[in-house]
Amino acid sequence: MSDPMNDIRLVESGRGAGWWAQGWRIFTSNMWTWIGIMLIFIIISVLISLVPFVGDAGHSLLAPVFIGGLMLGCRAIDRDQPLRVAHLFEGFQGVHFVPLLIIGVIDFALTLLITAIVAGGVFGGSSLLDTMGSGGADPMAAMSRSATAIGLTGFFAMIAGLVIAAIMGTLNWFAPALVVLHGARTIDAMKASFVACWRNWIPFLVYGLVGVAIAAVVFAVYGGLAAAFLFRGVGSDGNWIVALVGLFVFFLFFVAVIALALGPVVFGSTYAGYGDIFDNADEGDTGNPAYS
Repeated sequence: MSDPMNDIRLVESGRGAGWWAQGWRIFTSNMWTWIGIMLIFIIISVLISLVPFVGDAGHSLLAPVFIGGLMLGCRAIDRDQPLRVAHLFEGFQGVHFVPLLIIGVIDFALTLLITAIVAGGVFGGSSLLDTMGSGGADPMAAMSRSATAIGLTGFFAMIAGLVIAAIMGTLNWFAPALVVLHGARTIDAMKASFVACWRNWIPFLVYGLVGVAIAAVVFAVYGGLAAAFLFRGVGSDGNWIVALVGLFVFFLFFVAVIALALGPVVFGSTYAGYGDIFDNADEGDTGNPAYS
């Protein structure tokens, strides 16, 4: 395979919206198989998270492996081949497993770094002398200075954490696809993903804005349904507690339903972006406008 750094293209800004559209087509082409895959994926993720001491680490380590398999599923659809539930587990097979697992290791390390920075900013902003005061110092003034110190350090720690999280996101966006579809090594894949995202920041801005619009519509729909559910529940017997519990259950159900549909669309949109930026030369023209 060629070096992915040499295959990065700049694409037109409108492709950011096009990735969502192509993701939707990938989902609807095999809707029920996708829903089955997402159900299994969610169940596995929940079970992993419940494992004491290793739940979060296990999820971080294995997520890129599952995503790599889903990218193979998207490629199968792109080639008019059937999507199979087994695609979810294909990242665990063959030569791709170790590179995908290393992506997970790097993700977990970056997550620990973000946690340490934010925690250090929040809890490291004050000292015992600030809190207790010294000599005849006013204790209230000392507590005020301590709160200010926590606020400032916490703010800068949050900014640093967000920057690292943004870097982490760009390192990961195309990395699993590059490993399983492009044959790239872990570091090469993550570096190419980072460069591709930042070179194409305008299409990604459009992609993000469309994502925000989708989220707004979803929350608006949920808000309307939840309000109707809540007022109807309260109006029937006047029991707020029962109504709130019912609203919480309804929220979980609503989130699950949205995840079953939106998850495959996001995976499909990621594959679409990969196809535009890296893979058109290998697969032939897909009609996606690109320029260099």
